[in-house]
Amino acid sequence: MFPIKYIENNLVFNHDGECFAYYELTPYNYSFLSPDEKYMVHDNFRQLIAQNRDGKIHALQIATEDSLRAVQERSKKGITGRLKEIACKKVDEQTEALVEMIGENQIDYRFFLGFKLLVNEEEINLKSMKKSAAMTFTDFIYEVNHKLMGDFVSMSNDEVGRFMKMEKLLESKISRRFQFRRLDKNDFGYLLEHIYGNTGVAYSDYSYDLPVKKLKRETLVKRYDLIRPTRCMIEENQRYLKIEREDQTTYVAYFTINNIVGELDFPSSEIFYYQQQQFTFPVSTSMNVEIVTNKKALTTVRNKKKELKDLDNHAWEAGNETGNNVIEALDSVNELETNLDQSKESMYKLSYVIRVAANTLEELKRRCDEVKDFYDDLNVKLVRPFGDMLGLHGEFIPASKRYINDYIQYVTSDFLAGLGFGATQQLGETDGIYIGYNLDTGKNVYLKPSLAAQGVKGSVTNALAAAFLGSLGGGKSFCNNLIIYYAVLFGGKAVIVDPKSERGNWQETLADIAHEIKIVNLTSENKNKGLLDPYVIMKRTKDAESLAIDILTFLTGISSRDGEKFPVLRRAIRSVTQSKKRGLLRVIDELRKDGSLVAENIADHIESMTDYDFAHLLFSDGDVEQSISLDRQLNIIQVADLVLPDKDTKFEEYTTMELLSVAMLIVISTFALDFIHSDRSIFKMVDLDEAWTFLQVAQGKALSNKLIRAGRSMNAAVYFVTQNSGDVDDEKMKNNIGLKFAFRSTDIKEIKNTLEFFGVDKEDEGNQKRLRDLENGQCLFQDLYGRVGVIQIHPVFADLFHAFDTRPPVQTEEMR
Repeated sequence: MFPIKYIENNLVFNHDGECFAYYELTPYNYSFLSPDEKYMVHDNFRQLIAQNRDGKIHALQIATEDSLRAVQERSKKGITGRLKEIACKKVDEQTEALVEMIGENQIDYRFFLGFKLLVNEEEINLKSMKKSAAMTFTDFIYEVNHKLMGDFVSMSNDEVGRFMKMEKLLESKISRRFQFRRLDKNDFGYLLEHIYGNTGVAYSDYSYDLPVKKLKRETLVKRYDLIRPTRCMIEENQRYLKIEREDQTTYVAYFTINNIVGELDFPSSEIFYYQQQQFTFPVSTSMNVEIVTNKKALTTVRNKKKELKDLDNHAWEAGNETGNNVIEALDSVNELETNLDQSKESMYKLSYVIRVAANTLEELKRRCDEVKDFYDDLNVKLVRPFGDMLGLHGEFIPASKRYINDYIQYVTSDFLAGLGFGATQQLGETDGIYIGYNLDTGKNVYLKPSLAAQGVKGSVTNALAAAFLGSLGGGKSFCNNLIIYYAVLFGGKAVIVDPKSERGNWQETLADIAHEIKIVNLTSENKNKGLLDPYVIMKRTKDAESLAIDILTFLTGISSRDGEKFPVLRRAIRSVTQSKKRGLLRVIDELRKDGSLVAENIADHIESMTDYDFAHLLFSDGDVEQSISLDRQLNIIQVADLVLPDKDTKFEEYTTMELLSVAMLIVISTFALDFIHSDRSIFKMVDLDEAWTFLQVAQGKALSNKLIRAGRSMNAAVYFVTQNSGDVDDEKMKNNIGLKFAFRSTDIKEIKNTLEFFGVDKEDEGNQKRLRDLENGQCLFQDLYGRVGVIQIHPVFADLFHAFDTRPPVQTEEMR
């Protein structure tokens, strides 16, 4: 018999007069948590269950489907700017490619909890007696009508109102520990259709029409409307059900727990969490939990103890050995009795049912074997009872009863909390830029690079900056390029500082957006003379002056604490700033004018650097007409001939060429500050490739912090592409980096630093192994919500792969 009598909001009434309140538990991220954090979650869940001293709980884990097309369509809504048309076309092509690869829908696990509401004992007075007498009479009338007409269900508005008040109390009590959402009729409709074999409908697209007629004292609902989601033909076989709907046939089998042969160790036995990674097909689970009060549980345990003692005595009197199983059972009963007596906790009668579905019987058999093996490894023996399929099927229906008592497990709240109910591995956003998929669960990962600044609910950072870490060739530049490309397509603007000149061919390889790409090539030709002179490149004189001080102190090594040299240099720069013609070469003239020995020395020192072939980019006498403009959506600044120091070279050991190269990067990055201060409504990105080169020097570090701070208020992100987490882990900077990507690393010290940078347990060998074993294009990723997981970067299109691939081309026999 169909158990549901009436549904209102998140309340479900059954024919036994019980009312359940159902909620969806917002899943929490469980990957890369330390054992302590896992115990915290465990404890919260234990308290959530233990707060109900009486009654029943119904927990459902349902494998729902999420439409890939719907997600991609939602993503398109976020596209703005001049490239909108091209972007929409690109997303459509991406959708078709993804559907071909992984199908129309992706599995999404949802977790539902139903609590039986217990009516408080009202004072027994005349009024309440009258009320209950009236209700008895109403029930009698309802039964008569129901038997005669059979088409309408009538519900007393008073009764519904009473349960609604109690639901409010329950909701405020349970939402202290976890995030919950009340269910509505659409959720119940989906659950019922799902259980009765409907697949291929995305959760967000589903709606359930349940018309009700509200009268003064009662509400009427058609019985047909309540059972409509269950329309199908069910053929019951001994060990499976064949469910036929208009357009599909599904074969379903149900398992239940026969016995648990060993201890389930926590953490490491979170069944709900690990099965999401284990199975490539959907598996749903129902837990029907009846709470046995402490007093009742103790009585049961003590009776059991008496039985076992009788067996023991009987064996002793007959002169036989007592069986091992009896001795073990006595031990565990004694332990349980002590526990219950001390903790005053309830016990729980658990009926645990697993649902496996497939399109063919062969596939069903294969899936059933896989599920059985998985539980076997966890010391849980499953059974697929003959002839009980339909009864176990009924346990999934909200507000249903326990079907069978043969397979009850008596468990504690500790056991229930250790199953990992609600634990998932979620990463990124629900829509946005598709960058790849989660390596453990296969789920697509989406990003919205501009979202952090909006202060999203649940996010742990409002910083727009991102860090891409990893040793050479792991894929950090590729991932960084892919994100910038899509962010520009979606309406953003970017400036890429490209010291290795790897992006010079983008206008050819990214033909569809070539008209919005500007490549500024700063070669040592005469026409580019002075283009990077602080006095030329900066719009505001004040900014030009402070940059000139930074660059000259950096090149000469004069510190602001040097009381002899610094004031002399500072005076010369100030004189140039106040004159009509401004350029770094003029600082040398001003120093010569000073005439003192110190000034002459500094002038000679600076002049000795000006004759390097590309130094004239930095030094000019102020006669520079042209300037660098960043008016396109994607701007790339390349300086040819740069000689960058190695990662391990100490600053004191930099050669003059290396010093000049880093000085130019500092100028370009400061210029990017001006770019950040443009239109706040447009999301902007400043991308610093090989960022470690200037993050190692004081001027570079101060500049980076300035870029990050300005970026947050101006809707601009700074992306650091660097080899070590140590480059970006000083406290000021670390707290201002939102998205983090870490590619493969083999050095154990660096691995530990990276894990610490991500805020996960750096001593955990499993974590270290994960980072060490990453393949090319795979990375450890942390999103805005602090969730950590491993993703595979997936460019989808071959042309994007070739455009962003920075590896040198391999010469094959055919190419020759």
